[in-house]
Amino acid sequence: IKFQGKDMGELSAEELRAIRGNKIAMIYQEPMASLNPAMKVGQQLMEVPLIHDKVSKEEAYKRALEMVRSVRLPDPERMMRSFPHQLSGGQQQRIVIAMALLSKPALLLLDEPTTALDVTVEAGIVDLVKGLGEKFGTSMIFVSHNLGLILETCDRITVMYSGEAVETGKIKDVFDRMRHPYTQGLF
Repeated sequence: IKFQGKDMGELSAEELRAIRGNKIAMIYQEPMASLNPAMKVGQQLMEVPLIHDKVSKEEAYKRALEMVRSVRLPDPERMMRSFPHQLSGGQQQRIVIAMALLSKPALLLLDEPTTALDVTVEAGIVDLVKGLGEKFGTSMIFVSHNLGLILETCDRITVMYSGEAVETGKIKDVFDRMRHPYTQGLF
């Protein structure tokens, strides 16, 4: 796997640590898996610029608060003072998105980002992620069985079956000419 011209398999642990969470960020299916239940949301968000950018606490707070505003959460100051369990699933997912984007990564990996959400919340999250990706110039890789999500957000698709890429190409091309039975079965 290559990222920005470098073979990820040949990088040292230190080089990988500099990339993970900084140049490459990830959003998981279940937001609570990414949030520490014993820490307030603001503290968790502030860790990103504190660790990766070595900024002051005041600057980290300012950046975190601005990102909470960017993910369109009401009353951002209250959100920053809240513990994760005090937020709804959709609010938690928006916080996780904010956390992932705080380092302005070049690549954002999204693993089933809307599976744990109801349909109305899902639509808002999809719209949000698309807009923020464009705003920050972040490339995204969605891992999903939700073909509606893929159609709405992606330019290209790779269909995986048993660990193998069985079809790849532009969305329209793959959907117009589904060759593999698994791809056909997804519909």
